[in-house]
Amino acid sequence: MKNSRAYYEYLQYFGMYRPSKTAREIFKKLKELNAWEEINEYYKNYKKLWNGPEMNIYILPINGNNRSLIRQTKGKSGVTFKDKMMLFLGPIEDLKEWEALFIHEYNHATRMSHMTDDPLDYTLLDSVILEGMAEYAVKQYCGEKYIAPWTRAYSEKVLKRNWEHDFKPRLTIKKRNPLHDDLLFGRKLVPNMIGYALGYKIISEYNKNNIYSVNKMFSVPSENLIIRNIFNE
Repeated sequence: MKNSRAYYEYLQYFGMYRPSKTAREIFKKLKELNAWEEINEYYKNYKKLWNGPEMNIYILPINGNNRSLIRQTKGKSGVTFKDKMMLFLGPIEDLKEWEALFIHEYNHATRMSHMTDDPLDYTLLDSVILEGMAEYAVKQYCGEKYIAPWTRAYSEKVLKRNWEHDFKPRLTIKKRNPLHDDLLFGRKLVPNMIGYALGYKIISEYNKNNIYSVNKMFSVPSENLIIRNIFNE
Protein backbone atom coordinates (compact mmCIF):
# COMPACT_ATOMS: atom_id res chain seq x y z
CA MET A 1 0.00 0.00 0.00
CA LYS A 2 1.35 3.43 -0.92
CA ASN A 3 2.44 5.45 2.12
CA SER A 4 1.54 2.50 4.36
CA ARG A 5 3.87 3.68 7.13
CA ALA A 6 2.24 7.11 7.24
CA TYR A 7 -1.22 5.46 7.29
CA TYR A 8 -0.15 3.18 10.14
CA GLU A 9 1.12 6.15 12.15
CA TYR A 10 -2.08 8.08 11.38
CA LEU A 11 -4.18 5.27 12.88
CA GLN A 12 -1.95 5.10 15.92
CA TYR A 13 -2.43 8.83 16.41
CA PHE A 14 -6.15 8.12 16.79
CA GLY A 15 -5.55 5.36 19.33
CA MET A 16 -4.85 2.09 17.52
CA TYR A 17 -2.91 -0.45 19.55
CA ARG A 18 0.77 -1.13 19.29
CA PRO A 19 1.71 -4.84 19.35
CA SER A 20 2.15 -5.80 23.01
CA LYS A 21 1.00 -8.16 25.73
CA THR A 22 -1.53 -5.51 26.77
CA ALA A 23 -3.00 -5.46 23.26
CA ARG A 24 -3.44 -9.24 23.28
CA GLU A 25 -5.19 -9.09 26.64
CA ILE A 26 -7.52 -6.32 25.43
CA PHE A 27 -8.36 -8.35 22.31
CA LYS A 28 -9.37 -11.33 24.47
CA LYS A 29 -11.56 -9.12 26.65
CA LEU A 30 -13.24 -7.60 23.61
CA LYS A 31 -14.15 -11.10 22.45
CA GLU A 32 -15.58 -11.89 25.89
CA LEU A 33 -17.67 -8.70 25.72
CA ASN A 34 -18.96 -9.61 22.22
CA ALA A 35 -17.66 -6.32 20.86
CA TRP A 36 -18.19 -7.30 17.22
CA GLU A 37 -21.80 -8.29 17.82
CA GLU A 38 -22.51 -5.15 19.83
CA ILE A 39 -21.10 -2.83 17.18
CA ASN A 40 -22.97 -4.67 14.44
CA GLU A 41 -26.25 -4.04 16.28
CA TYR A 42 -25.49 -0.32 16.49
CA TYR A 43 -24.64 -0.34 12.79
CA LYS A 44 -27.94 -1.96 11.81
CA ASN A 45 -29.96 0.38 14.04
CA TYR A 46 -28.37 3.69 13.02
CA LYS A 47 -28.05 2.76 9.37
CA LYS A 48 -31.82 2.31 9.30
CA LEU A 49 -32.54 5.34 11.48
CA TRP A 50 -30.36 7.72 9.45
CA ASN A 51 -30.59 6.02 6.07
CA GLY A 52 -26.83 5.81 6.41
CA PRO A 53 -24.20 4.40 4.06
CA GLU A 54 -22.85 0.88 3.78
CA MET A 55 -19.57 0.75 5.68
CA ASN A 56 -16.72 -1.62 6.33
CA ILE A 57 -16.15 -1.48 10.08
CA TYR A 58 -12.92 -2.65 11.68
CA ILE A 59 -12.64 -3.22 15.42
CA LEU A 60 -9.15 -3.26 16.94
CA PRO A 61 -7.78 -2.89 20.48
CA ILE A 62 -7.05 0.59 21.72
CA ASN A 63 -3.52 1.45 22.79
CA GLY A 64 -3.88 0.31 26.38
CA ASN A 65 -0.38 1.39 27.29
CA ASN A 66 -1.23 5.03 26.61
CA ARG A 67 -2.75 6.00 29.96
CA SER A 68 -3.40 9.58 28.91
CA LEU A 69 -5.38 8.37 25.88
CA ILE A 70 -7.41 5.94 27.98
CA ARG A 71 -8.22 8.67 30.50
CA GLN A 72 -9.21 11.24 27.88
CA THR A 73 -11.31 8.88 25.73
CA LYS A 74 -12.80 6.63 28.44
CA GLY A 75 -11.12 3.68 26.71
CA LYS A 76 -12.49 4.15 23.21
CA SER A 77 -11.49 5.98 20.07
CA GLY A 78 -11.98 5.85 16.32
CA VAL A 79 -11.51 7.39 12.91
CA THR A 80 -13.82 7.36 9.89
CA PHE A 81 -13.12 7.54 6.18
CA LYS A 82 -15.69 7.68 3.36
CA ASP A 83 -15.64 3.92 2.84
CA LYS A 84 -14.64 2.51 6.24
CA MET A 85 -14.64 3.05 9.96
CA MET A 86 -11.89 2.07 12.38
CA LEU A 87 -12.90 1.63 16.02
CA PHE A 88 -10.28 1.22 18.73
CA LEU A 89 -11.87 -0.29 21.80
CA GLY A 90 -10.86 -1.29 25.29
CA PRO A 91 -12.72 -3.29 27.93
CA ILE A 92 -15.41 -1.13 29.43
CA GLU A 93 -18.07 -1.44 32.13
CA ASP A 94 -20.72 0.73 30.49
CA LEU A 95 -21.35 -0.43 26.92
CA LYS A 96 -23.23 2.80 26.28
CA GLU A 97 -19.76 4.31 25.83
CA TRP A 98 -19.29 2.11 22.76
CA GLU A 99 -22.63 3.26 21.41
CA ALA A 100 -21.60 6.90 21.94
CA LEU A 101 -18.40 6.29 19.97
CA PHE A 102 -20.29 4.53 17.20
CA ILE A 103 -22.82 7.36 16.95
CA HIS A 104 -20.03 9.93 16.64
CA GLU A 105 -18.15 8.02 13.94
CA TYR A 106 -21.17 6.85 11.94
CA ASN A 107 -22.58 10.36 12.05
CA HIS A 108 -19.36 11.37 10.29
CA ALA A 109 -19.86 8.66 7.69
CA THR A 110 -23.45 9.69 7.01
CA ARG A 111 -22.62 13.39 6.77
CA MET A 112 -19.70 12.58 4.44
CA SER A 113 -21.99 10.54 2.20
CA HIS A 114 -23.88 13.77 1.51
CA MET A 115 -20.70 15.71 0.67
CA THR A 116 -19.31 15.57 -2.86
CA ASP A 117 -15.78 16.85 -2.17
CA ASP A 118 -12.80 14.62 -1.62
CA PRO A 119 -12.17 14.59 2.17
CA LEU A 120 -8.76 16.20 1.58
CA ASP A 121 -10.64 19.14 0.09
CA TYR A 122 -12.88 19.64 3.12
CA THR A 123 -12.48 23.12 4.52
CA LEU A 124 -11.71 23.88 8.15
CA LEU A 125 -15.35 24.89 8.53
CA ASP A 126 -16.50 21.53 7.09
CA SER A 127 -14.34 19.69 9.62
CA VAL A 128 -15.45 21.82 12.56
CA ILE A 129 -19.08 21.20 11.63
CA LEU A 130 -18.47 17.46 11.20
CA GLU A 131 -17.16 17.18 14.75
CA GLY A 132 -19.81 19.37 16.30
CA MET A 133 -22.64 17.60 14.55
CA ALA A 134 -21.35 14.16 15.53
CA GLU A 135 -21.02 14.96 19.21
CA TYR A 136 -24.38 16.73 19.31
CA ALA A 137 -25.89 13.48 18.04
CA VAL A 138 -24.24 11.67 20.96
CA LYS A 139 -26.00 14.05 23.33
CA GLN A 140 -29.35 13.47 21.64
CA TYR A 141 -29.18 9.67 21.53
CA CYS A 142 -27.12 8.83 24.62
CA GLY A 143 -27.47 11.86 26.89
CA GLU A 144 -25.19 14.46 28.49
CA LYS A 145 -23.31 11.82 30.48
CA TYR A 146 -21.72 10.41 27.34
CA ILE A 147 -20.55 13.53 25.52
CA ALA A 148 -16.82 14.16 25.28
CA PRO A 149 -15.04 16.33 27.90
CA TRP A 150 -13.97 18.81 25.22
CA THR A 151 -17.60 19.89 24.78
CA ARG A 152 -17.40 21.74 28.12
CA ALA A 153 -13.66 22.30 28.49
CA TYR A 154 -13.61 25.99 27.56
CA SER A 155 -15.41 29.11 28.69
CA GLU A 156 -17.45 31.25 26.34
CA LYS A 157 -14.66 33.84 26.46
CA VAL A 158 -11.99 31.36 25.35
CA LEU A 159 -14.17 29.96 22.58
CA LYS A 160 -15.00 33.41 21.28
CA ARG A 161 -11.38 34.56 21.32
CA ASN A 162 -10.16 31.52 19.38
CA TRP A 163 -13.06 31.70 16.96
CA GLU A 164 -12.45 35.35 16.14
CA HIS A 165 -8.67 35.27 16.12
CA ASP A 166 -7.72 31.81 14.83
CA PHE A 167 -10.68 30.22 13.06
CA LYS A 168 -12.88 32.85 11.45
CA PRO A 169 -10.11 34.22 9.17
CA ARG A 170 -9.16 30.67 8.08
CA LEU A 171 -12.43 28.80 7.62
CA THR A 172 -11.77 28.14 3.94
CA ILE A 173 -8.35 26.50 4.30
CA LYS A 174 -8.44 22.87 3.23
CA LYS A 175 -7.43 19.68 4.96
CA ARG A 176 -4.40 19.43 2.70
CA ASN A 177 -3.02 22.48 4.51
CA PRO A 178 -1.14 21.45 7.72
CA LEU A 179 -2.66 24.44 9.52
CA HIS A 180 -6.08 22.79 9.17
CA ASP A 181 -5.26 19.98 11.60
CA ASP A 182 -3.22 22.23 13.88
CA LEU A 183 -6.32 24.33 14.45
CA LEU A 184 -8.87 21.52 14.49
CA PHE A 185 -7.02 19.35 17.01
CA GLY A 186 -5.49 22.19 18.97
CA ARG A 187 -1.79 21.92 18.34
CA LYS A 188 1.02 24.40 18.84
CA LEU A 189 -0.47 27.72 19.98
CA VAL A 190 -4.17 26.86 20.18
CA PRO A 191 -5.93 24.92 22.99
CA ASN A 192 -6.35 21.15 22.77
CA MET A 193 -9.41 20.02 20.75
CA ILE A 194 -10.58 23.61 20.37
CA GLY A 195 -11.89 23.03 16.84
CA TYR A 196 -14.08 20.21 18.11
CA ALA A 197 -15.34 22.39 20.97
CA LEU A 198 -16.18 25.21 18.58
CA GLY A 199 -18.06 22.79 16.33
CA TYR A 200 -20.18 21.63 19.24
CA LYS A 201 -20.86 25.25 20.20
CA ILE A 202 -21.95 26.10 16.63
CA ILE A 203 -24.32 23.15 16.36
CA SER A 204 -25.74 23.74 19.86
CA GLU A 205 -26.51 27.37 19.04
CA TYR A 206 -28.01 26.43 15.69
CA ASN A 207 -30.38 23.98 17.34
CA LYS A 208 -31.57 26.55 19.85
CA ASN A 209 -33.20 28.33 16.92
CA ASN A 210 -34.25 25.35 14.80
CA ILE A 211 -36.19 22.15 15.33
CA TYR A 212 -33.52 19.47 15.69
CA SER A 213 -33.57 16.80 13.00
CA VAL A 214 -30.36 14.83 12.57
CA ASN A 215 -31.54 13.46 9.21
CA LYS A 216 -32.15 16.92 7.77
CA MET A 217 -28.86 18.28 9.07
CA PHE A 218 -26.78 15.75 7.16
CA SER A 219 -27.36 17.61 3.90
CA VAL A 220 -27.22 21.22 5.13
CA PRO A 221 -24.13 23.09 3.80
CA SER A 222 -21.62 23.90 6.52
CA GLU A 223 -21.89 27.65 6.09
CA ASN A 224 -25.67 27.49 6.59
CA LEU A 225 -25.22 26.07 10.09
CA ILE A 226 -23.46 29.14 11.45
CA ILE A 227 -25.90 31.57 13.00
CA ARG A 228 -24.91 35.21 13.35
CA ASN A 229 -25.03 35.28 17.16
CA ILE A 230 -22.93 32.25 18.02
CA PHE A 231 -21.62 34.09 21.07
CA ASN A 232 -24.77 36.04 21.88
CA GLU A 233 -23.48 39.22 20.32
